[in-house]
Amino acid sequence: MKTLEETVELNHEWAIDRMHTLCDDVKRDPLQCVEDAYSIQQEFAEWFDPDCKDDEVFSIEYMPNWD
Repeated sequence: MKTLEETVELNHEWAIDRMHTLCDDVKRDPLQCVEDAYSIQQEFAEWFDPDCKDDEVFSIEYMPNWD
């Protein structure tokens, strides 16, 4: 099982890669690509700000479905 730090880093890298992929997609409408990338940037803004010291991540441990 991955640690919380590994999961956060993986998600951070995914968001950056996804923004680059969206902006490099020449087959789509350029304005829509930038809007989609901007939406991801807004969602992850706190993670991208190197000056943000107030990072709190809450994690809920997996609980099996007990029917």
